[in-house]
Amino acid sequence: MLQIFTDARTLILFILTFTVIVAVHEFGHFLTARLLGMRVLEFAFGFPPRVASIVRGGVQYSINAIPVGGFVRILGQDDFAIKQQGEGDPDSFTAKPWWAQAVVLVAGVVMNFILALVVLTAAFALGSAAPTGQVRVIDVKADSPAYAAGIRSGDIVQSVDGRPVKSSQDLVAYTQSHRGDTITLRILRNGRPMPPVTAVPRAEPPAGEGPLGIVLEDVTAPTTGGLPQAAANAWGLTSDIVTQIAQLPGQLISGQNAGGAGAPQIGGPIEIYRVTAQVSQFGVAAVLRLIGVLSINLAILNIIPFPALDGGRLLFVLIGGIFRRRLSPQVEAGIHAVGMVLLLALLVAVSISDLRRAFGG
Repeated sequence: MLQIFTDARTLILFILTFTVIVAVHEFGHFLTARLLGMRVLEFAFGFPPRVASIVRGGVQYSINAIPVGGFVRILGQDDFAIKQQGEGDPDSFTAKPWWAQAVVLVAGVVMNFILALVVLTAAFALGSAAPTGQVRVIDVKADSPAYAAGIRSGDIVQSVDGRPVKSSQDLVAYTQSHRGDTITLRILRNGRPMPPVTAVPRAEPPAGEGPLGIVLEDVTAPTTGGLPQAAANAWGLTSDIVTQIAQLPGQLISGQNAGGAGAPQIGGPIEIYRVTAQVSQFGVAAVLRLIGVLSINLAILNIIPFPALDGGRLLFVLIGGIFRRRLSPQVEAGIHAVGMVLLLALLVAVSISDLRRAFGG
């Protein structure tokens, strides 16, 4: 593992990946702010201390010493300041209508989704694999309802109670909502249809197992069909990732992931770095897929209505638009400061978990 963390190629790829994702996100804020008449003070790559900068069109473009990430400073948008710079200036963020402020805040998320669709389309066009719509059983736990019903590793699950199964999430969600009920599954074994099997998903499965006691995977295959098919695959994968992230809170609470085997793992920057090292060995298409997946994750994370995130700022803007009165800058700054502290604490906790997992602790 130490070799991974000291590999120069992985480090450069990791920095470039995050720089692209964050720069595209911040460009969304930058572009919409300029179009809506707000004064942009700075567009920065990385975080201070500043290494170099240049001023063009009244905007300071800077390169900073900490190379991961970046930010855009807009006049009148300082979440942690009790007194906002440029207060009363007609070109400031807060002087614009609430809807204009909302557009600027949402623009970063929109740009991340656009980036994801573009790079995923490119990945599929280069020959990346895409889901086929088949769900394969890759493990069956002993003494489980699935084992008793005769389901075996390698079986393809076609339907449950007459409902087509197109993804592992389809089957997991259905069995979770039908615990204790008898369900009927149709499966393929070695390409041949088997007689329907019945099973009763357990209401209280053992730790690390799902109601049926099976582990699933979505079957993939190399893509064909040119650019239109690649774009369709990119859209489908984006939708699947959004669905998976939406299901994550429930999976963390229930302790079952989409495959039915234990709680999902949450990774931070260190885990992403480790994955980057692994993915880099599989070529350009794999790297583009990683960028697309990370871009989607950043977009959804940012739109969560939590203080210090774009979603938290958007929530305050919407509240101000509804009640036609902005929350006290002092109160809002305090809330964002508390939110930032909590986010940093979460980052530290996740990073410690990443290190333990990486080094087998």
